Amino acid sequence: MLQIVHDSIVQLQRTSECNRLTQLDNGIIYEEPLVGIASGHDPLFAEYKTIIGEYHLTPDEVMRHGARERSLPYHSGALSVICWVLPFTKHIKQSNARKEVWSSVKWGHAYDLGEAFNNLVRKTLEAYFADRGILAVAPVASSAWRRIEDLPGGHTSNWSERHALYAAGLGTFSINDGFITDKGMAMRCGSIVVNETLPVTERRYTDYRANCLFVAKGLCGKCMERCPAFAITARGHDKVQCRRYRQRLFGDFLHTSCGLDVRADFCGLCQTGTPCESVNPMRNSS
Repeated sequence: MLQIVHDSIVQLQRTSECNRLTQLDNGIIYEEPLVGIASGHDPLFAEYKTIIGEYHLTPDEVMRHGARERSLPYHSGALSVICWVLPFTKHIKQSNARKEVWSSVKWGHAYDLGEAFNNLVRKTLEAYFADRGILAVAPVASSAWRRIEDLPGGHTSNWSERHALYAAGLGTFSINDGFITDKGMAMRCGSIVVNETLPVTERRYTDYRANCLFVAKGLCGKCMERCPAFAITARGHDKVQCRRYRQRLFGDFLHTSCGLDVRADFCGLCQTGTPCESVNPMRNSS
């Protein structure tokens, strides 16, 4: 199943106009993906209700909602979460790595419109399973998904794609709250919940920030230096301060400055120009 999902995403990655900067140089947004699978019954998903908040959905809750909405049967014993990583291509990362105060136009454009490709992946995989009589629901594309605003620690949502990736063994978090995969942190990601029991991928770590050089070895801290909002420190990432900076500085940046039909709340300076931009730095550290 991993290979089928990988190949399906690669086919889209190579052929879809959604994976191109159509308003700029028509460059490719994402390179080939990483794919992983978690059991929908993994205890981690129940723990997320304590770690993240009671509002965070479990795979079972996602599927029950989807089954009701579509008037389809749901067999709760069979439950898997398929996850993918969409790494940004080199030219996009390089354009942002050169910036110090605000994002590059390429990064903002890719960050915003690249989500259309991510949604295409979600819909394509849902349809693949539906054609085989298997219920599959992409939580973020579901009517069950919602954003949670005005929390003390900043806004969040009731399904975290990155936490799903962690459960599927695709990487760990960073001191800046980004997610470090074997293809780095400069990426977008997604997941679908499937009413099937699928072979899971290995989770090779026990510490949720094991891939971060600063947390694991006291080295680096480059993302702190790169943050123009001073929102990343040894204590972690201040989501409220980060968002205020992005909203104040960027607002309609791409639209007003470049004439592009894009609205985005973006930055990503802490994800580029760092040792974890394109690789898992702990694999190369001694």
